[in-house]
Amino acid sequence: MRISYNWLKNYVDIKLSPEKLAELLTMAGLCVDSVHKKGDDSVLETEITSNRPDWLSYIGVAREVAALTGRKLKVPSARHCEEAYRPTKQSKKEIASSLTSFAPRNDKETRNTVSVKVDDKSLCPRYTARIIRDVKVGESPDWLKEKLEAVGVRSVNNIVDITNFCLFETGEPMHAFDIDKLSGRDIIVRKASKGEAIVAIDGTKKILDESMLVIADSKAPVAIAGVMGGLATEVDMSTKNILLEAAYFDPISVRRASKALALSTDSSYRFERRVDVENIKRSSDRATQLILELAGGEVGEFIDIGKMAPASKKINLKLDKLNKIIGVEISPSKARSILMSLGLGVRSPSKGVLKLTPPGFRYDLQNEIDMIEEVARIYGYGNIPETIPPVLESGRRLSPDAEIDRDMRRTLINLGLSEIITYSLLSKKTLSLARSFGGNVVSIKNPLSSEQEVMRPALIAGMLGAIRWNINRREKDLKLFELGRAYFKETDNSFSEKQHLAIGITGQLYDGWIGHPRAATLFDLKGIIETLFVQIGTMKQTSVKETLNPAFSPTSCAFIEVDGDTIGVMGQVDPKVLRDFDIKEAVYAAEIDCGKLTKHISLMKTFKESPKFPSVTRDISIVADKNIPNADIISVVKVTAGDILKNVDLVDRYGGGQIPEGKIGLTYRLEYRDPNRTLEDPDVQAVHSRIISALENNLGARLR
Repeated sequence: MRISYNWLKNYVDIKLSPEKLAELLTMAGLCVDSVHKKGDDSVLETEITSNRPDWLSYIGVAREVAALTGRKLKVPSARHCEEAYRPTKQSKKEIASSLTSFAPRNDKETRNTVSVKVDDKSLCPRYTARIIRDVKVGESPDWLKEKLEAVGVRSVNNIVDITNFCLFETGEPMHAFDIDKLSGRDIIVRKASKGEAIVAIDGTKKILDESMLVIADSKAPVAIAGVMGGLATEVDMSTKNILLEAAYFDPISVRRASKALALSTDSSYRFERRVDVENIKRSSDRATQLILELAGGEVGEFIDIGKMAPASKKINLKLDKLNKIIGVEISPSKARSILMSLGLGVRSPSKGVLKLTPPGFRYDLQNEIDMIEEVARIYGYGNIPETIPPVLESGRRLSPDAEIDRDMRRTLINLGLSEIITYSLLSKKTLSLARSFGGNVVSIKNPLSSEQEVMRPALIAGMLGAIRWNINRREKDLKLFELGRAYFKETDNSFSEKQHLAIGITGQLYDGWIGHPRAATLFDLKGIIETLFVQIGTMKQTSVKETLNPAFSPTSCAFIEVDGDTIGVMGQVDPKVLRDFDIKEAVYAAEIDCGKLTKHISLMKTFKESPKFPSVTRDISIVADKNIPNADIISVVKVTAGDILKNVDLVDRYGGGQIPEGKIGLTYRLEYRDPNRTLEDPDVQAVHSRIISALENNLGARLR
């Protein structure tokens, strides 16, 4: 909104320069984006937040300036228009009684009488109409033109200019109808009929629908409520009698109509953000006063239908809480003065408590903390001293599950993986292609599209979709992961959701800056998972166990187990699945149930002493049956070696021509250490021999 500095001074005495005023308003929350000169005036370009529609008027901004500077707010008083201008000898009592009367009092008052009816009071809680007869429409005076020009509005004629002037002054949009152009002298506030049309004041024809509220006469719509008037009843130089409309229209209704018709006006902008229902009569009085001054005429009936004012809200403000939150001692009189300057009703029913009543134009004030913010704003954030808060020992900030999720993300990112986020809603076809759904799928009753039919029971489908998307854009070397929810329908028809982790790798990997690129393998995926488990605190035995899963190749698929508990599945994605997803490269993927994994994780940090004695490393190469799980071999090695074996790793797997059919060559690296002494070669050799014998006796393995 544009604020003319000279115009603003009509409502509050300002001693600050435009630039200083802009800084003061910005620090209080009314952001001034720029200040530029326009002749002998300065215009402040402001950005108004949606919760402060009172700032969309000069009086609202002036109220803020008055509160910030301690000056007095000067609101133009609209005298009783009927009493001040109506040429009659009626008593004040008679005049007051006639203000809200529908029926004319005598034959003279029957001229141009208008009937007003509101059909939809939910979309129009209050509607007022004031009749002004025998006006003289003409050019506006220079002072009025200058003010409108300062805010970017062109002059039309004195009647229209006055309604625009009052819109910016009071914040209440108003519209003037030419009564003599109304069909049947009727004003009906109703919803439009399907296919009804109206030619707006800007000359464009708009087709209406049943969701739009209109102002109509006995034949057709004459205005789109809260948006724009119609060309058929506009005020022009031939107009003699007018009906001045001021009302409250539902913000959502106005917003929808404005969007649907591609019509955005100063009026709709304010109605969308809610106008003050208590300000309607005052604004109408103010506009009537100006019309009588600039266009002459005689005031007729005033029709007021609907709710006069919303129920007032009472909020208690505890002064000790105010000072505690702001961090500075503000006296009760100062707090009271600030709140009263903002238009709040203030009472002190008990010591240390202020009982506050927000005005109608401040619907955003709902709770005690809102009142504290108002005091802090006007007191000035710059006047609050900077202090270092006391350092207090606090409890855990994150839940255990959130900590584990955070650690998973950090570890996987450190391992070179990139996080992805895919949709929770998928099509049945996509899940079918991924072979990842059964009878426990949660279906959507009214899906928005065929791509959002079910809630995913697994993350693999989304992972494959992301891999395909990247490969199609020439990003073939991928290491991806996703932490997200999977959804299930239980046997009792209830629903559940679980946190899952999906990992997918494809293309080439790089073993550091001195290594050479090589194709990703299932063992790279297994290494990522094992490293992840160690880093997040899984201290129990991790192993894999061969299994079958329709999403994975039958020869490369395994359950992931922790301490014997199955927590997920990993393997090479079945070529048929990849073909259905139009992926030509090999993909290795895993999906883990984070809820099951969490049971085996300890967030307790443990420390151990650094070893005092060196370790001894020995390799052992064996030929074993292909069907023997790696976990079984490692288990035999650990049980046989005892406490001096600190680590055992599979470092090579060979299946060349020298290896018999159905066998595989394996090389393990064993690390020995005694915490109490330096191991000698005979000690290591004795344990090494026992391990070889155990492998031969228990698993049928032999040395290569």
